[in-house]
Amino acid sequence: MESHLHALISFLSAHPHLGLSAVFGAALLEAVAVIGTFIPGSSVVFVGGVLVGLKVLDPSWTIAAAVIGAILGDGISYWLGRRYHDRIRTLGPLRRYPAIFDRGQAYFAQNGGWSVFAGRILGPLRAIVPVVAGMSDMPATRFYIVNVLSALAWVVAHLAPGVLFGASLQLAGAISSRLVVLVILVVGTGWLLSRLVRMIHGRLQPVIAGGRDRFVIWARTASSPQQRAVLALFDPQRPESAALLACAVVLVASVWLFFGVLEDVLSNDALVHFDRAVFAVLQSVRTGWADSLMVAVTEVGSAAVALPVIVAVALLLVLRRCWRTLAYWLATMGFAQVLVWVLKLSIGRERPSAIYSGIEQFSFPSGHAASSIALYGFLAFLLGRGQSARMKAGLSAAASSIIGLIAFSRIYLGAHWFSDVLASLSIGLAWVTLLGIACTHHARNERLPARWLAAVSLGTMTVAAGVYMGMRHEADVTRYAHRSEQREVPLANWSTLGWRTVPAARSDVGGDLEEPLALQWAATEQEISAVLVAAGWRAPSPWAPDTALLWLLPNPPIQQLPVLPKFHQGEVQSITLAKVVDDRQRLVLRLWPSGHVVDLTAATGSPKPLWLGAVTIERLQHPTGVFTIVATHPEFRSPLRLLEKELQGRGVSIENRDRQGFPALLAW
Repeated sequence: MESHLHALISFLSAHPHLGLSAVFGAALLEAVAVIGTFIPGSSVVFVGGVLVGLKVLDPSWTIAAAVIGAILGDGISYWLGRRYHDRIRTLGPLRRYPAIFDRGQAYFAQNGGWSVFAGRILGPLRAIVPVVAGMSDMPATRFYIVNVLSALAWVVAHLAPGVLFGASLQLAGAISSRLVVLVILVVGTGWLLSRLVRMIHGRLQPVIAGGRDRFVIWARTASSPQQRAVLALFDPQRPESAALLACAVVLVASVWLFFGVLEDVLSNDALVHFDRAVFAVLQSVRTGWADSLMVAVTEVGSAAVALPVIVAVALLLVLRRCWRTLAYWLATMGFAQVLVWVLKLSIGRERPSAIYSGIEQFSFPSGHAASSIALYGFLAFLLGRGQSARMKAGLSAAASSIIGLIAFSRIYLGAHWFSDVLASLSIGLAWVTLLGIACTHHARNERLPARWLAAVSLGTMTVAAGVYMGMRHEADVTRYAHRSEQREVPLANWSTLGWRTVPAARSDVGGDLEEPLALQWAATEQEISAVLVAAGWRAPSPWAPDTALLWLLPNPPIQQLPVLPKFHQGEVQSITLAKVVDDRQRLVLRLWPSGHVVDLTAATGSPKPLWLGAVTIERLQHPTGVFTIVATHPEFRSPLRLLEKELQGRGVSIENRDRQGFPALLAW
């Protein structure tokens, strides 16, 4: 089989136009009724991907040929089914395969239109499901939508492995056995874990059920508050116990999450560093149209929109004399707002951007997020009372979407830190859950007009949001506009005290502090590269399929290995340079923009951007002799000294500083 595959690759490499024709023909014929069962279209498309990886075929033309062929093939089969219906069973050689039609019809009857998508992936049914769809008079528009989507998915699934294989064909022989070993290990570990989980579940389920039953029997012996609570949550004879238990779990988890976030904020823990990373990433990708959209979303969560909805729902509850539900509705809204004010004044955390004044200048927690989950979360609960499980799920999804968009808009616009929003959502969810449980017990007899409630709340929200946006949108877009925090620092200020104001260590995606940012270099990217290239540093190999596969070799050439990306405050390094020390070690320099500019007018004649850098020693390791990993040496002084020596005498000014017992190197 392998020799035939290599022969086919060699022939098509010499005739690329035939290669495209073969890809088109194979994709088409594999989808034609019955015939496709015997056409190895998937293999030919895979070979087409190999030729793309070998740069023999153009990727765009290859994808187009495969997709168009697959669409036409299914289209022909569908047309045959629509044209001949059951008579197609008696046409020519097709009457020899009645079992295939029976299987296709059974599959289509069970799965409907989805079978057209899935049938393309399932080899035995690929060539018959489109015919059956036509025989069953599936609407043409619906068929061709599924046809196009399934063709795209099928082509990508077969071309992508071929491209990867072709790009690494020269390495395939060296890594194949190791790759097989790794695959076997991964698959075997997954199988063992799944078996272990099933075994534990089978053993624990009877134990848990028995313990629950004994717990319930004990609770039925008396009527203390604790025992009544146990029966309400665990008694299988009460249909509402499962829902109440789920609510209790959500309540406890939400309260635990809120206090966990609060502790991290007060102690300036890792979550605070993660806040800065999220803020930096979102501010770097802001665009004008997205700003306008997020401002509109945040306006939906404003008090100017929430207050009319609260009043309108309250008036409806008054008219229907639902007094207890009204009390819970007002308590939900009032407590959420009061709690936000108390926490803001108590903690006094500054916002990421100074866009508010008064009590609103404080960031923790987010008032928009807290009020939105209280308003729309409790409204979804009221609308879902007495409804089907599907309707409740739909209402929950709609409310979650609105709440999630409002919460994200606050982070995107720089009005709140991520932890502000997370704390608001957690405490808001806990409060809504608690009042939902209480309302279920004490206001269960009050019949709510669900349709009127939905119409009034949605109509009021739409009108209030439209009026508010019409009056305030342009001003709000200006208010929340992205403000660059880049500022210019005189050389004397930076070299004396200013260098201390930038981060001392790299903050990874999770907010943890990693290796020190011991290098501060005021220069352009071109100047930095020119100096280091002259000292023997080189840009590492880019990440590509062939270079990525080098990690599967036991002894790859270190100069060809790409450098792993690292993040600082949510951004990957902008400049990466490496220098080989020996066949097992290399120096790696990663630089991030600091957002500051150093005024070097007196020294070089112009301001220069300030870069923060981490220089490390990376050593190759070969676990079990199968593959290669890179380990960063935990000692950071020696690589910094090596870099300092290489900068001397190359027109770079250098000054040494010390921060908390660790050296810092200033260069310009």
